[in-house]
Amino acid sequence: MTHEAKDHQLAQVYLQAAVAEAALGEAEQARHRLDTVMELRGYDLLAMARTAAAFVDSITPVTGHEWATGKPLAQALEQTESLDERVPPARALTLRLMSAWSSQDPEAFDALFTAAADDPKAADHVRDLFVYALEWTAVKAASAANPQSLVHALAAATKKHGPSMWPWSRQAP
Repeated sequence: MTHEAKDHQLAQVYLQAAVAEAALGEAEQARHRLDTVMELRGYDLLAMARTAAAFVDSITPVTGHEWATGKPLAQALEQTESLDERVPPARALTLRLMSAWSSQDPEAFDALFTAAADDPKAADHVRDLFVYALEWTAVKAASAANPQSLVHALAAATKKHGPSMWPWSRQAP
């Protein structure tokens, strides 16, 4: 039997490998694997973005407004400097995406991500969410997290939010 992997299947495997490499300190190799993920379009890319957001959300205690402000909600309301003034545009999008995801607002997440993915000038902005997931992986791994547990957390996020509903069946020779 043979199996020819579809693009979304390759992207899932490459993202898992990227997380494993980031956990082992191989940041450059991990980022290189993101090229396969970024070749996806439409729903497949959105599903992988949901996977990355769910993964990051599962390994960090930060929630809601804290993503976009760095402060609890009460302190955030007093903040005068906007997110766009504090961080580069790509990271601002990522923090807004994480804020929407951890606030359990998938409609806002989908709208933000889709708008950025449909803009040819925003390719780096979209990629940053996946880079951010690798950065969090490295942070968690540095604090003695088992790399296997991080890959398992990504696999769990993929199963729940990713494009895993498509069959992985093998084709007869």
